[in-house]
Amino acid sequence: MTTSNLSKETKAHLHAQLVKLGDMIGDGVANEPGGKWVNKEYNRILKALGMAPPRRKRRTKSPEAIAEINRLMTIRITEVQCPQCKKYSLKQSRAGSMSARCELCNFGVKLLRMTAK
Repeated sequence: MTTSNLSKETKAHLHAQLVKLGDMIGDGVANEPGGKWVNKEYNRILKALGMAPPRRKRRTKSPEAIAEINRLMTIRITEVQCPQCKKYSLKQSRAGSMSARCELCNFGVKLLRMTAK
């Protein structure tokens, strides 16, 4: 439901509802038990009116960065043993991931950290 599809009456009705729900949120009704519906309805109406903020896209890593992570993880996996079962049986959980899982006990470990620029 986009804004262009809505009639003037529907827009006016949704605006009135938005104001009422905004007042309820301001009064604290949304924070009370059973008041979660207020925020959900408010966000739904914002989206219907086209006023909702755009969603952020996930940051994707470049293929070069993924290749570098995989290379570093290959080295790191051979150096580190599983903290739980003390065996060298770690495997990268998925390509481009900085975490690994033990193949014997399925324990997850974070082996690399990104440095801040």
